[in-house]
Amino acid sequence: MNSLKSRLTIGVLVVSLIFFTSLIIANIIFFNSFGEDFVKTRLQHDSDALLAALSTDTSGKLQLDEHNLNPIFLQPFSGHYYRIELDHKTFLSRSLWNKTIPVERLHLGQTKSSRVAGPTKQELLVLEGSYSKAGQNIWISVAEDYTPITNSLQSLTLALALINGAVIVILMLFQRFMVDRGLVPLNKATAELSRLDTGEKQFLNEDVPREILPLVKEINKLLVMVDNRVKRSTTALGNLAHALKTPLALIEQAASGNGKNNAEQACSDIREAVDQIKHQLNSELRRARIIGSTAHGQNINISDFITPLISTLKTIYREKNISFHMKIDPEATYMGDRHDLMELFGNLLDNACKWAREKIIITVTVEPEVSIVIEDDGPGIGDEVITQIERRGRRLDEAGEGHGLGLSIVREIIDQNNAEINYGKSEEYGGLKVSICFAAGQ
Repeated sequence: MNSLKSRLTIGVLVVSLIFFTSLIIANIIFFNSFGEDFVKTRLQHDSDALLAALSTDTSGKLQLDEHNLNPIFLQPFSGHYYRIELDHKTFLSRSLWNKTIPVERLHLGQTKSSRVAGPTKQELLVLEGSYSKAGQNIWISVAEDYTPITNSLQSLTLALALINGAVIVILMLFQRFMVDRGLVPLNKATAELSRLDTGEKQFLNEDVPREILPLVKEINKLLVMVDNRVKRSTTALGNLAHALKTPLALIEQAASGNGKNNAEQACSDIREAVDQIKHQLNSELRRARIIGSTAHGQNINISDFITPLISTLKTIYREKNISFHMKIDPEATYMGDRHDLMELFGNLLDNACKWAREKIIITVTVEPEVSIVIEDDGPGIGDEVITQIERRGRRLDEAGEGHGLGLSIVREIIDQNNAEINYGKSEEYGGLKVSICFAAGQ
């Protein structure tokens, strides 16, 4: 069941059925108990009246004076009956005609109620009691037809069922209406997603109910990440094209030369240009190997994240036998795109591996904010060239392994994360020192 509307409708139906069924049962139990108590009270009054109508005759035996009784006991099958048991005689109401009702000889002072079948298919509520008068034991059983109350309860049950059924239908229709109304923002978001595909919109509108605002924000965040990756890919292609422009021009110039001497010089120029092209391609392939396949993540532990990256770098630069020294706070985390973090560390550490002689030092702290420092023991750089290493297409050594294009990508990632980066000379190790500071909560 993938429909949210259907789930909510079935949920409302089940809850409503349970609630209203329980309500009907509670009403039936309550009114039935109320009816029984009411009838028992009347039967007790009838018992008292019958007891009062018993008086002794000249022989001292109790006799029933029917003239003092309610006339309803004289009407056949009236629904009101009595039976009086004495040690010497039994009195039956004329309303019983030729029928009878049970009476149990209880202990003095005891009473008992029960339901029995009566004449003409009546359902009788019977109250039995044991009494004593003029020194004689008396057992009185009075009964009343309970069928009218039973019929009333059945009518009440039917009425409640119909009313509750109508209420359930109204609730379901109202719930359906409210769900449709509540899903309007989601429908709008769906329409906006369709317009994203056609380029009519860049991001989803965040003027939505707070319940779906986190979803919309995450989608917008994902769109920003995808856009940033596309931009970086475009930048990387542009950087590669810019870097290959010079050797390709050299090859073209060499191919257009004439003469034997020119041929020898052309071969030398072509070999040099090919070496530069191979160098650029190897750099890009190495960068792709370092970054690898990454996935979007939310909260990334830097210590766990950097360990496999260093293993890859050790494999790539195994001929240099570089040692990595890590001072990373185990609580240091990065909140954001895993691909961005891989690009950031990948480019910075790859650059450090190119220039380091023996060691690279990585320090990560979290107080008061996440701070990353990467140092190497290479030759370092001067103040005059620090501003050049971030420029697109500019390399400190156009023919060799320079700081190069990767640091311009680092600059983009730093800007996108509202972080700060500083380049300088490592006072302790003599090489390049890169310091990065992320804003609190990053």
